[in-house]
Amino acid sequence: MSVAIRYQSRGGHVREMAEIIAEGVDVEPISIDDPRAPITKPVDILFIGGALYKFRLDPAMEEYLESIPEGMVTIAIVFGSSALTHRPIFLIQERLKAKGIDIHPMAMYMRGKPKPYLHEIGGPWAKREVAKIEKQIAEGTYGEKPEAPIVQMIRNHEKKKQEEAQKAKAQAEEASVSNEAGEADAKAEK
Repeated sequence: MSVAIRYQSRGGHVREMAEIIAEGVDVEPISIDDPRAPITKPVDILFIGGALYKFRLDPAMEEYLESIPEGMVTIAIVFGSSALTHRPIFLIQERLKAKGIDIHPMAMYMRGKPKPYLHEIGGPWAKREVAKIEKQIAEGTYGEKPEAPIVQMIRNHEKKKQEEAQKAKAQAEEASVSNEAGEADAKAEK
């Protein structure tokens, strides 16, 4: 199954997301500004990402999406970043749907700069999604049941880390109280 990664990034956030995805699928991420960016061979899965600039996609991204030849991409997995909203995901998906490209139900979105958690789970997520798509296509079940987007996975991962930190803090406080009680008992015995 052929996989490609294309992205457009002004501030570097989407580029970082593309690099994280590339770690998982072992494919070079290519900026849409690169001369190698045009899709000239059929691609089974295209990871494609961008961001919002003045509440819309950059004109270069709009032009790139329009330039994708019909029938050259089978499935697109969209990723993106913005300061306030998931809108870049929806805008890219909308343009690709209009070209007859199947949109994978999973998408990767980061509000602002990619969080440290994305480095832990982003690459493996991309790898799993490609494997799932391959398996589902082989079984004839692709697209039957969408799952929670990676945004939710990241929130769950972040929540788990916070809970672990709170538990460790509570254990440390409990140990401190026990230690103080032990010292008080030792002083009382003297």
